[in-house]
Amino acid sequence: MQRQPEHEPTPFILKPQGAPRGLLVHYILYRISQKPANGYEILQDIDNKTNGSWRPGPGSVYPMLKKLAEEGLISSDVSGKADHKIFYITDKGREYLEQAKKIFFGAASKWTDLRGLLIELIDTDNVSRFFVDGARSHFRLSQELFESKMNKLPKHEAEYILKEYQLELEKQLIWSKQMLKRVLRGDKNE
Repeated sequence: MQRQPEHEPTPFILKPQGAPRGLLVHYILYRISQKPANGYEILQDIDNKTNGSWRPGPGSVYPMLKKLAEEGLISSDVSGKADHKIFYITDKGREYLEQAKKIFFGAASKWTDLRGLLIELIDTDNVSRFFVDGARSHFRLSQELFESKMNKLPKHEAEYILKEYQLELEKQLIWSKQMLKRVLRGDKNE
C-alpha cells in the first residue's frame, strides 16, 4: 500500500522580488553616508520607508555590512549599547556610492520601458486598484522627491521641474476628461 502525502506539494511559482537586485548594498551605503547607523537601524529604516513592502532580513543585512567593511567601503566602531557596531562610510564608499546613483537612475528608466509587459500582466479585475493607487503613489513619490531635494536645487531648476510637472498634469486632466466622456457615451474604441 502506497502512502499518500499529508499535503499537496506547492507548485513552483517565482514571486517578484521586493526590490531590484543590488538595491540593498547601495541603500546601506547611502543610509550610512547620511548618518552612521547599526544594522538594526538600517533594517528599521527600510521597513519604515517602504511601509513594510520590503523587509530584508538580518541574514541579508549583516553579511552585507561585513562584506562592505571587508571591501573598505565602510568602517565600524562598537558603541556602548550592548556592543552594537556603528557603521560609517569611507571615502572609497562615497566614490562607489556616486557611481551607484548613476546606475540606479538608469535602472529606474528601464522599469518604465517594461510597461508593455506589465500592462499585459495586469488582470482587468485589478485595473481600478492599479490605476487609482498607482496615480496616488506616483504623486506621493514625486511630491516627496521634490520636497526632499527642493532646498538643494537651484531656483531656476526647481521652477522648470514644477512647470513641466504642471504641464504633464494638465495633459493628464485633458486625457481623463476625454476618456470619461467616452465611457459615459458607451464608446469602447475609437
